[in-house]
Amino acid sequence: MTTKTYQKFLGKIKTSSPLVLCLTNTVTVTDCANGLLAIGASPVMSEDPEDAQALAGLAQALVVNIGTINPASQAVMEAAVAVATERGIPVTLDPVGAGASQRRLSASMAFLAPAGIVRGNASEILALAGHGAGQKGVDSSSREGEEALVENAAKLAQRAKAIVAVSGPADFITDGHRVIKIEGGTPLLTKLTGTGCLLTALVGAYVGASPGEPLLATAAAHVHLAKAGEMAQARLERPMSLGSFKVALFDELARMEGSELDNPSGKAQWRLDA
Repeated sequence: MTTKTYQKFLGKIKTSSPLVLCLTNTVTVTDCANGLLAIGASPVMSEDPEDAQALAGLAQALVVNIGTINPASQAVMEAAVAVATERGIPVTLDPVGAGASQRRLSASMAFLAPAGIVRGNASEILALAGHGAGQKGVDSSSREGEEALVENAAKLAQRAKAIVAVSGPADFITDGHRVIKIEGGTPLLTKLTGTGCLLTALVGAYVGASPGEPLLATAAAHVHLAKAGEMAQARLERPMSLGSFKVALFDELARMEGSELDNPSGKAQWRLDA
């Protein structure tokens, strides 16, 4: 791996402004839209199957987030996924809470086959890998060690023929053969609702702008959020100022020009294991 690996991916977003059809949950729709705008992408949302089909015909990426899944929203997602699959545009799946209920697991599994990228926390990825539902909520962390977690993620990536990204104290991104480990960021990201959903939206934009390099593009999105989180925390006058942190986070997402993604300063670092 050479230096200046990741900044080119942000450059492609800023020059192409990919249209991202983001079918996310009702809790985080505004944050996802603002996050995509902040990095230079163009978000569009939909709540109607016919409309979603038309928008999927125009978009460069589709994000499917099952966080507040219901029959109506699933129909919208299915309509968009069908067009995206036909067009060959990347589909990024966020299986929110897949380990918490059978309904969420079933919905996630329904979208697993067409998804080119799957991003979730440890419990969600383990649920998709075959460890079943019934685990704790969307922010739980696995007791399994990193080695077992990465092994399960890699097996899922091979089975689904997708990039699998696991978020946690360290993030792991794998195509089933190669693994990228990203360390850094800030625990404050876990104190705000929806930062995982925001990350999934950023992944959609990054892969939409660079569909030929989904592994590195997915990793670049993770580094972008981790770096922005670090810089936002550094701006706080008082610790745990979550309102100020959220505003600063969006500021830093927008201010990042690209070189920061490969700058070794700060805690957010990446490593590729072949």
